[in-house]
Amino acid sequence: MAERELNVLPKVIKHLVDNGIGVVGTSRVRRGLPPYELQKIQQKDNDFNDFRYLVDDNGTLIARWMNNDLVLLVSTLHSVGNSIQVERKRPHITHKNSRQHVDKNWGNSHKKIIVIPLLVHHYNQ
Repeated sequence: MAERELNVLPKVIKHLVDNGIGVVGTSRVRRGLPPYELQKIQQKDNDFNDFRYLVDDNGTLIARWMNNDLVLLVSTLHSVGNSIQVERKRPHITHKNSRQHVDKNWGNSHKKIIVIPLLVHHYNQ
């Protein structure tokens, strides 16, 4: 099951997994998700491509990944440490994605090969 903007709850994820259905998606920050250790992470404390995670009591990988914004990812199908090289275009400058942030990672290049978590790559497919 892969769906953008999937609002997931731990009980729903457990029910799906118990019935043989995997979960991969994003979620909004809500009460109880992500756990406090990840909820307290702020965008200003992250650099591009930072990946912070934990695995909950049910074996669900819950992660915060810094792209142009801080993204909350949830997966029952991925494990930590798997990554892939991808070519990414230079992102636009926005109020959340400053020129300093973009220049630090892309310099003057229009495209760049970067290593991202496999979970992110699969979600983006």
